[in-house]
Amino acid sequence: MPTEDTIVKAITILSDSMRESMRKYKESTPASRELFNLSITQLHYLHAVREHNNPTITELAEIFGVQKSTVTVAINKLLERDFIEKLPSTNDLRVNHIRLSAKGKRLIQLEDEGYYQFAKHIMATLDETERETFALLLNKVTDNITRT
Repeated sequence: MPTEDTIVKAITILSDSMRESMRKYKESTPASRELFNLSITQLHYLHAVREHNNPTITELAEIFGVQKSTVTVAINKLLERDFIEKLPSTNDLRVNHIRLSAKGKRLIQLEDEGYYQFAKHIMATLDETERETFALLLNKVTDNITRT
């Protein structure tokens, strides 16, 4: 089997396994139910808010390559559910920065815990040398992806 076929097959298996792992995590963690009532797009916005340190609507539009009106609709839905907060800019009162609320931070933390559970499941199949090699290879691949 060619290398690309092997990689595609592995990605498919890992993706399916991660979805199943997250489903089981949801069932075993009652507080995580709200996490699974968000769309993938809403989760992407929450992650972007966390990773970009209180971005503005304009900055989020640039990050996602969409119109500001599209971001505004998504942000308003997250505001209604108390996952984020708007903070007026200290430099320009016409501009608002977006940050995670306490509820939003808890939600992202729950998602992270689900990912860590999945990572532990993967790592349990490897010995120490294999874990180190696997981590090294993943870092190499993800570093290349984030540079492009």
